[in-house]
Amino acid sequence: MGIERWWSLTELNAQAPDHHHDSTVENLAGLYDASEDLTCFLKEHVPVAEINESQLHDDPDDLEGDAKIESIRSTIRAGVPLPAVVVVHTPEGRSRWALPEYRGVGFYHLLEGRHRYNAAHRERTPRLYAWVAHIGCCGGPDADLEGEAVPGAS
Repeated sequence: MGIERWWSLTELNAQAPDHHHDSTVENLAGLYDASEDLTCFLKEHVPVAEINESQLHDDPDDLEGDAKIESIRSTIRAGVPLPAVVVVHTPEGRSRWALPEYRGVGFYHLLEGRHRYNAAHRERTPRLYAWVAHIGCCGGPDADLEGEAVPGAS
């Protein structure tokens, strides 16, 4: 099956508004030099095991976050589809956070949907619906904003 079509984050957000859209746009620009209008997104189901585990919930004092994750787990068990998470495909560990010790760890960097990702991880859900940015990979366009070179990226 070929690529259905490329989407921008602006278009995807118009279809399914996200209350964290502004921070997603900031992270996309700050980490990947890509604007919300870059048509680099595909709608995919990504393997949960390939999302960088640095976003796993590890704060025992965040009771509110943990409760949200548990609520989403119930939703998963009930078979209710979750809204898309937003990830960037990083086959080479490309991003400003990609210090040498993180290169090659996870093929997707999570931009939005931390609680959904954590719930899917805890439930051992094999795949998660995602809006996946392919910036300079998999036939996707190169970044459209000028920024500093990504340290150590190829």
